[in-house]
Amino acid sequence: MQRPRLIAFCVLSMSILMLSVAGSGFVFSQEIEDTYIKFFVGYNDEFYHSEELEQKRREYSQLANQLHFESTQTMAENIGKLSMERLNAYMKRISASGATPTVEEQSQIMAGVHAEAHFDNEYTLCNQLAEIEKEMFPDTQERQQRIFQLQDGIARRLESFDNPRDMFTLTNGIMLGHKFAHPDFLELTPEQKDLIKEIQKETFLKTSLISAKARSEQPEKQDEISQLMQKLVTRQTDEEPNAILRKIHEIQAEAIKDYIPELKAALIEGRESYMRVLTDAQKAKIKSVMDDMPDYMKNLFAAIDKQGGGLSILHNWQPGMGVPDYPNPNREAPRQRTNTGGGRAFGE
Repeated sequence: MQRPRLIAFCVLSMSILMLSVAGSGFVFSQEIEDTYIKFFVGYNDEFYHSEELEQKRREYSQLANQLHFESTQTMAENIGKLSMERLNAYMKRISASGATPTVEEQSQIMAGVHAEAHFDNEYTLCNQLAEIEKEMFPDTQERQQRIFQLQDGIARRLESFDNPRDMFTLTNGIMLGHKFAHPDFLELTPEQKDLIKEIQKETFLKTSLISAKARSEQPEKQDEISQLMQKLVTRQTDEEPNAILRKIHEIQAEAIKDYIPELKAALIEGRESYMRVLTDAQKAKIKSVMDDMPDYMKNLFAAIDKQGGGLSILHNWQPGMGVPDYPNPNREAPRQRTNTGGGRAFGE
């Protein structure tokens, strides 16, 4: 049975959502490709191993897509409202001081408005989806643990990520960092949840503003991205959409190259602040959970360490998506595999 490719949810921008895993731009050895495939298959075998669960996954995806569409409309309204409030407040301060606002200052304000609206929107959306997941799937806590293991395993490796593509992936928040919904096993208090939300928001705003600054200093790259996006929207080109999106991703990643130390410092500071909120007992629970990874996840981190990064292959995958269209179709097809339980074949 071919597994459905479900649309990712909890993404922070449409361009990231549209990027395919196969279009990541990385070239991996066959050994590492095999490890990634085993990870995707392992996760889906663990949680979607029956037709009933496949059907629930499809239903969940439809709900997630509908909520995402509705929340995007709400976010657009919030951006407009926040923009007027922030700009008016800024202009009042400027008028009082007698200074003249610069284009860069106004650009930073707008970048902050967009980042804050994105965060608030996605925070609400992801928590709504977490509640729906609890209603639909009896093994939600196990799913939470796998997601936490994936995020925390990446967060522990922050110092080692120096590739611009990796940092672009991390700072856009797709895979990193106890994002939004909190795992039940930590038994966080309401006060802790509030503190963690503020830490997450502050970290996201910091990285967003750093990225906005990098973009503002390279207008030629922004012009190139705009032209490529126009091609994508109007389809006035013979190029494949994935090829265009891969170019956009590469340009966006290249734009932050000189700001990697600042971005990394903000992410590390956010993780350290997060850990300070937790009690010793909660940290002990994290250790226990991280010591109890399945082999498919242990092997994934071993492959990431061996590659020296290479998160782009993961950046658009979300738990529940199924096995992505990977590896590159121009490479030799991977060997057929079966899982040890039902003998079903994958990679077809």
